[in-house]
Amino acid sequence: MLISTIDFDKITQQLRTIEQAYYTKFEFINMLREKLGKAQKVPPQEIPSDVVTMNSVVQLKQVNTTTVLNMKLVYPEWENIREHKLSIFSALGIAVFLSRIGDEVTYSTWKKDNQIKILDIPFQPEANGHFTVKTA
Repeated sequence: MLISTIDFDKITQQLRTIEQAYYTKFEFINMLREKLGKAQKVPPQEIPSDVVTMNSVVQLKQVNTTTVLNMKLVYPEWENIREHKLSIFSALGIAVFLSRIGDEVTYSTWKKDNQIKILDIPFQPEANGHFTVKTA
């Protein structure tokens, strides 16, 4: 797994803020922290265009259904389900973050485990020359 140094720094900063504000450790935060720990940090210019990064627009298909949706992976302050903006701190956001086109990922909701396949990344900031800290 590869992560841009910009995404790593911004997400790590937000994790510290959340952990200071809340005394309990959320399962999702621990999952994200684990993913960050396994990822290799590289300059944004070295991120392949088939990797889901922050502010990527991702086309997802729910496995075993015909349901396809496009979501933009954003920082929590920009989350807006009506606008199809998904927080990195959500179960689905963590699952797709740093995955690649063709990957099938599993995420849990309070009801069940869900499987999603990453069909495409119609927009990835790094592939389009956007190498600065990103916002919605």
